[in-house]
Amino acid sequence: MIKKYALLSVISALFIVQSTFAQSEKEKGSGLKYIPSIGANFGTMSYLGDIEGSNGSTVFTYWRPVYGVYLEKKIGSFIGISANGTFGKISKSQLDDNVFSNFESSIMHLDVNLLFDFDNGKIIHKESVFSPFFSVGFGYLSFDPKSDLYDKNGKFYNHWSDGTLRDIPELTPGADTASTILTRDFTYESNLKDSVSGLATTTFTVPLRFGLKFKLSPNLHARATLAYILAFSDDLDGIQAGGNDKLFQTSFGLQYNFAGKSESTDKYKDFDFSILDKEDSDEDGVADINDLCPLTPKGVSVDKTGCPIDTDEDGVPDYLDKEPNTPKGTLVNKDGITLTDEMIATQHAMKDSVEVVYKSFTADDLNDEEMQEIQRMYEESNNTKLTSSKLPSKFVPLDMDKDNYLSAKEITNAIDQFFEGENNLTAKDLNELIDFYFEQ
Repeated sequence: MIKKYALLSVISALFIVQSTFAQSEKEKGSGLKYIPSIGANFGTMSYLGDIEGSNGSTVFTYWRPVYGVYLEKKIGSFIGISANGTFGKISKSQLDDNVFSNFESSIMHLDVNLLFDFDNGKIIHKESVFSPFFSVGFGYLSFDPKSDLYDKNGKFYNHWSDGTLRDIPELTPGADTASTILTRDFTYESNLKDSVSGLATTTFTVPLRFGLKFKLSPNLHARATLAYILAFSDDLDGIQAGGNDKLFQTSFGLQYNFAGKSESTDKYKDFDFSILDKEDSDEDGVADINDLCPLTPKGVSVDKTGCPIDTDEDGVPDYLDKEPNTPKGTLVNKDGITLTDEMIATQHAMKDSVEVVYKSFTADDLNDEEMQEIQRMYEESNNTKLTSSKLPSKFVPLDMDKDNYLSAKEITNAIDQFFEGENNLTAKDLNELIDFYFEQ
């Protein structure tokens, strides 16, 4: 009953915290940026305590298989919470000239942890395939130590100073010849709780975990984990010799991340992308995205491609054509007037007799008075722009040439920086920026 309540308490605590943060994120309008995860693992558990094991043994010599499940929820780019449940057995034996001790215990370990993920974009890139993590928590451990004290025939193991197990005590008269060496059957039939006074079967723990995640896909991760579990009890092995026992766990598992909205999706949630498709800069009724003739003068009739109508199809639009209804195939000048043979001959003659001179113009060609006049006219023009439409303070960093006017190039650069995450504009700011550009 205690085990059941402990398990329910841990799971309930995780879901309460998870629900709180999920609700908080919804209220902010950011969606489920940090999605919950569930996982399962299998591995080994080793005991570290009063029983040392045989000579030359290591922490992995007496491992026993364990399996586990866990729930995980990130509450930020770096921090998260997790709940783990581990089930299996621990065991260890020592038989030498001086000591004969052994035990085996089934275990249930439940814990809640504070989790630290290093793929937060500052320590390790968020898109990195490998990502280390670390956690520290508080847990509950249930155990039931038993010992192998009798062989399969029910004979008690008597430990002799030569390191053997026999059917009679070593100090029994005539034991050297009357005794029989026994072989352990490794059946842990004796419950130590019945023979050790005050032996506890539950305790609290502090689990420390370090691991590595391998991202197989956005929703599926593989994990390898090492855990060092400090128990607040010396009773795991049924021997009360002083000093608390410890556990060492290795595990490998798979983690599934439930789908949620990504951070990048949330960034653009307030931006109306349809405005980019509907924009009509020259107000000719044809959206810029479909307009083959941008900057058509106001009031000029256009066709479905946004180009001025040319009724007689002489290459000169109607609003510039001084001779409408020119017959098809007729040569015309830039004003749409029919070219006669005499006019064509005159143009050729002029072309042959006129020498065209190209000259590069530089500031050196101007005198001081002309340069000062140009400077004055520029400043007057600049001041006019400032008074007619003041640049909002949040858009000042976008004015790259510092002329207090946002050009089309500067607007385009600001939009590119927004999508690359290189400026602090929000989607709402971007809408205001586009409106300001056409109003200034």
